[in-house]
Amino acid sequence: MILLALLIFVGLSAATWSVSVACYRSTYTDGPDVTADPNYGAVAACAVAAVTLTCSIPALVGYFAGLIAWAGAVYGFLNVPRGRATVLFGYLAGWSVVTRVVVLGVLSATAK
Repeated sequence: MILLALLIFVGLSAATWSVSVACYRSTYTDGPDVTADPNYGAVAACAVAAVTLTCSIPALVGYFAGLIAWAGAVYGFLNVPRGRATVLFGYLAGWSVVTRVVVLGVLSATAK
């Protein structure tokens, strides 16, 4: 059961990253592409792994721990200008809220 939950959290974290990057790319059609960064694959994988580990932390604390992981990846390891990194981080933060709400909804529906 724990392995299944971990796999679900990996999928949700990967989807959050992918959708956020897609939103970022549609926002900035000019200039360097974030996916063209030579470190992009490793950064994405490490960020998804780190956020997946925060999914087991309860609600609000887990959300903020996930934000720290996203921020570390975006600001620390991607070669993106600071303003654009903030936009990407904003997308990640927003989609993380959606992910957490979905998880809470599923948990409350299965608890009944």
